[in-house]
Amino acid sequence: MILNGCAESGAEEWVCPSCGRRVLLRWPPDYQKLVLERGDVTAIHVGGKGGVQVTEVVLAPAPAATDGPSAMDGRATDAPATDAPATDAPATEALATGTLATEMPSAERRWLRDNGIDWDGEPA
Repeated sequence: MILNGCAESGAEEWVCPSCGRRVLLRWPPDYQKLVLERGDVTAIHVGGKGGVQVTEVVLAPAPAATDGPSAMDGRATDAPATDAPATDAPATEALATGTLATEMPSAERRWLRDNGIDWDGEPA
């Protein structure tokens, strides 16, 4: 979404250049949202001010988790984040067998379930 200007009321007009969605937003403490043009209601709309622009969102399965702390349990780690395992063999095998998308530590599954998220067809 792109900030297109402000209405006389002070609400900001945001526009999606891809689908034509238009909304007026008034920020807290008096939050209000008025949809002027619906656009694509199935799309995920994001935007930002101050030089921030989101251009593309790509969803992909997370790499297989280790037994260490995770982002979902609220504990931090000093280990650097990596996008790939140390060798290609485990990743290739995991992709071939589909384990990257289905194997998840029980703590993460519990967090998803507790937050009403249906994962792999398991009722929340």
